[in-house]
Amino acid sequence: MKFNKRRMYAGKFGFKMNNIIYAIFLASLAEKPSYGYSLVEKLEEYGVDSSFVPYGAAYRILRNMEVEGLVVSKWDTSGSGPAKRIYEITDNGFQFLRDWVKVSKKNLELMEKILNKISEVIEDGKNK
Repeated sequence: MKFNKRRMYAGKFGFKMNNIIYAIFLASLAEKPSYGYSLVEKLEEYGVDSSFVPYGAAYRILRNMEVEGLVVSKWDTSGSGPAKRIYEITDNGFQFLRDWVKVSKKNLELMEKILNKISEVIEDGKNK
């Protein structure tokens, strides 16, 4: 199943927050398979406030990622308590990460140019 490359772009520049969450979830799953709850907690390690992504939204994101072929899931019935869905990254998920990094680096370079130009304009305006 092919993932939607259009999702990776936010206009002609900048970053779409949902893509950042996709990237963080996928990078976390590249380290080890995990549960949705744990993935939300991992956001903090990347500097994203975990309250930004409610758990219900995280599971909707993960379902979308599964439909797009970026992750697969299975039920974990081991241990006590109710069964939990555990997620694992797919080859398409790794490709999404590689593409996301490539596009994000280009976007970051563009944003730096824009910020530098705007800073120059502001500084020139202060000197008038």
